[in-house]
Amino acid sequence: MDVTIVCHTEFGRVINREIAYTKSVTGVSIGVPNLIKIADKYGAKVTFAVMPEVVEYFPKHAEHEIGLHVHPGWTEYDKLGEHWCIGDAYLRDHCKQSINSMGLRNYSYEEQLSMIRTGKDYIADYFGVEPRSFVSGGWSVNNDTIKALIKSGFEYDCSTLLRSKPPIYDWSELNRICLPYHPDEDNYQKRGNLPILIVPSSQMLFRENVNPEIAPVLGLRWLKACFKEYYDQSVPLFNICLHSPCMSDPYFINCMDSFLSFIWKHGVNFKFISEIGDHYDQNVKPSFIPYVEGINLELMRSLIGKKIL
Repeated sequence: MDVTIVCHTEFGRVINREIAYTKSVTGVSIGVPNLIKIADKYGAKVTFAVMPEVVEYFPKHAEHEIGLHVHPGWTEYDKLGEHWCIGDAYLRDHCKQSINSMGLRNYSYEEQLSMIRTGKDYIADYFGVEPRSFVSGGWSVNNDTIKALIKSGFEYDCSTLLRSKPPIYDWSELNRICLPYHPDEDNYQKRGNLPILIVPSSQMLFRENVNPEIAPVLGLRWLKACFKEYYDQSVPLFNICLHSPCMSDPYFINCMDSFLSFIWKHGVNFKFISEIGDHYDQNVKPSFIPYVEGINLELMRSLIGKKIL
């Protein structure tokens, strides 16, 4: 089994085990080095999808992969006693954005192309390497996004949030266990032959991506149960996602350390997203057995409190 880790690299901090998307630099200056330290401990590889506005706070000579993360628009509000700002200041200053949506799919093809190219060029100039992988903020893509990514030279997209269709994104046509695929020109959710590989995040029961940030709700044992579901059925890829601010908090640091330790003991191959191939066209049936063993106190509390959809 190959295991990949995609880190959405952005500002923010943790309050009461929840990420507050403020413009706190600790989400990058502290979160990124902490994740690198844990990854290096187990020989894991991290693909950092970096927002242009945070590049100056990223360790310049980190021996991990650099991709691009785009958050369009600009939205401010108060939550958890903090002032949140969703959007990228660099892209806001350097690209025309005719609307103020948080969803990239809501912009025209030309505006999407401009933001993607501008972000890619800035990251390439700063790090001295062209990013090959992409993550859209809010999981928001459409056919124009895929077209713009191909035009800009990207080879991998990691923007999936499976089986969901709120206003900001649509991944409702994918199966819960979905392996990398080349999308169709007319429908990015169907297999085709476009020269870009969509690499979905692995997903647990209850429609949650495999992410240590969900541990307070579902429990770390539920994350491990998902890995066992994939591993026991010889699924060739297990793809983890997370946001860099969570790695500035001791609780999430311990969760990630324990999770990677558990995975490492199974003799997996840690890889960058750019090392993933397109030979995973196979159907995998869900297995519920590992989840029976993964029932835990956090999960039961969430079920009772109706926090799980």
